[in-house]
Amino acid sequence: MIDTKARIIANERLTKDYWRITLDVTEIVYKIKPGQFINIRLSKRNDPYFRRPFSVFRRVKLTGGNLGIEVVYKVVGVGTNLMTLLREGDKLDIIGPLGHGFEQNLDKRTQVLLAGGIGAASLFLLAEEISRLVKQHELELYLLLGAETESTLILTKEFKALGGKVLVSTDDGTYGYQGSVIEMLTDALEKGNISSDCAIYAYGPEPMYRALSSICQQYNIPAQIAMERHMMCGVGACLCCVCYVKEESVSKYRDLSSSHILFESERQYGHALVCRDGPVFHIDEVILDG
Repeated sequence: MIDTKARIIANERLTKDYWRITLDVTEIVYKIKPGQFINIRLSKRNDPYFRRPFSVFRRVKLTGGNLGIEVVYKVVGVGTNLMTLLREGDKLDIIGPLGHGFEQNLDKRTQVLLAGGIGAASLFLLAEEISRLVKQHELELYLLLGAETESTLILTKEFKALGGKVLVSTDDGTYGYQGSVIEMLTDALEKGNISSDCAIYAYGPEPMYRALSSICQQYNIPAQIAMERHMMCGVGACLCCVCYVKEESVSKYRDLSSSHILFESERQYGHALVCRDGPVFHIDEVILDG
């Protein structure tokens, strides 16, 4: 984890609610792994007091040959509204990279990346890495993107440039498959258009994960998901980003002695910190009944 300053190269609107900011932050650009996040302080004043967590969209080449990073964000509150006011040359205080990211599961020939809404921006770095391995490992790469309507779709052009099979769904049917991204996945599995012998990586809202969990159980599909929680510190100090996990599943994937996960002997679940033990978990680790 590094505390550093980032210089803003550009800050542009993509759609009505989505923006993309480009940052020159050399100290961490090579250290970021897919699924990790950065914590940004948006004001020198105490409003907003807490930093805001953002996933990294991708690395980009800057003028002069250095690499920077891009963050795609949705304007939803005070912090992200402040971000839209940032301009080229402004400086931001950034901590990162933070959290536990995705682990590539190349034992499965079929690789499926599943994104709902802003989750598309959070999966792109992983999609890039897997796309570079397609020929070497004879992989099939599927990129499933879901949005409410055509006007809220983002980054389809960028995903198509990776060379995988891009499938798009909109809830209202204004673009691509009519229905949710989970319904589109289910349809593709039932018709055999996507092999059920696959690995899934997903980023989206928790209701999407609950539906995905049922599919994974039905077809015995391994999946990794990035959990979302309100975060304040981002480093495990404030304890506000807890999620519930299953002890029998967690012990299959990680060394509990080196984690921040706590279990109570009289209960069948434990408490994990999304900012430190996640945000990425295997789907069968997490309790999604809430």
